[in-house]
Amino acid sequence: MKIGNIEIFPTKIICLGRNYVEHAKEMNSQIPKEPIFFCKTTNCLIKTGEPIIYPRILYENNEINRVDHEVELAFIIKNKCKNIKAEVYEDYILGYTIFLDITARELQKQDRGINLPWYRSKNFDTFGPIGPQIVEACEDPHDLKIELKLNGEVKQSSNTKFMIFKIPEIIEYLSKYITLEPGDIIATGTPSGVGPIHPRDLLKASIENIGTLTNRVILED
Repeated sequence: MKIGNIEIFPTKIICLGRNYVEHAKEMNSQIPKEPIFFCKTTNCLIKTGEPIIYPRILYENNEINRVDHEVELAFIIKNKCKNIKAEVYEDYILGYTIFLDITARELQKQDRGINLPWYRSKNFDTFGPIGPQIVEACEDPHDLKIELKLNGEVKQSSNTKFMIFKIPEIIEYLSKYITLEPGDIIATGTPSGVGPIHPRDLLKASIENIGTLTNRVILED
């Protein structure tokens, strides 16, 4: 897919869970002692201006009909890497962008309650907006204002300096276990303030020095 002027071909999308203390607290979860990862699939990916499709299977079931927004800083892998050290992390990053980890929250809670993975709740079509561009040069990715507005109202507002695990640690940790390929997307977790979205809502996710990712929610035909 093409994000801004750069085309990437991700083999995987890897996301961090609970990487901001306040978000872990709002989810009534323990603060992790090591990175927590889960995967999203490439069918989730859409660009700025494209609609987030609210699935009817959720909309028509009151027990699982909550869908949440989660704004995140993401980085794109430039070079194939395995077992790399944190101090050389910049050699393996193509650039930075904005990612929205859209989550079927009640379905996630239901799956967690019976000890199932989060696969269903995270991987509906369009549940991974990304963009609007990839910024190749970022002076300090660990000091960027991050914000999400829902219908013009600020819902999430924080700074990437509050990430528990920083990008060098993330790459070193991940590459111990799996090979990262060019174009792979790594999302670094969301700050507090996550909440529900509904059909016709307008989401604007912004990160300092990157831009604004804009997507409207529509109900599945």
